[in-house]
Amino acid sequence: MQFEVGTTRIFHCPACEVDTPHLVKARKGEMYGIVCTNCLGGAVVSELDLRVYQLKWEEELQAILDSLIDQPFGDEE
Repeated sequence: MQFEVGTTRIFHCPACEVDTPHLVKARKGEMYGIVCTNCLGGAVVSELDLRVYQLKWEEELQAILDSLIDQPFGDEE
């Protein structure tokens, strides 16, 4: 799975220490240049690291959404 230049991916920023969207700015082989949308810090990461972090984040988000479906707001049981 390649990430296209110009797309965003959630990643843990090594500069500001926050999980934020990062803009994919460049790709060379299996390495990507990304820029944090929070602090504008740049990083070079492997495709595998981006993929693993993205999947982990998507699983966590799905769990949050599932919990909202199981326990909707205003349901005071």
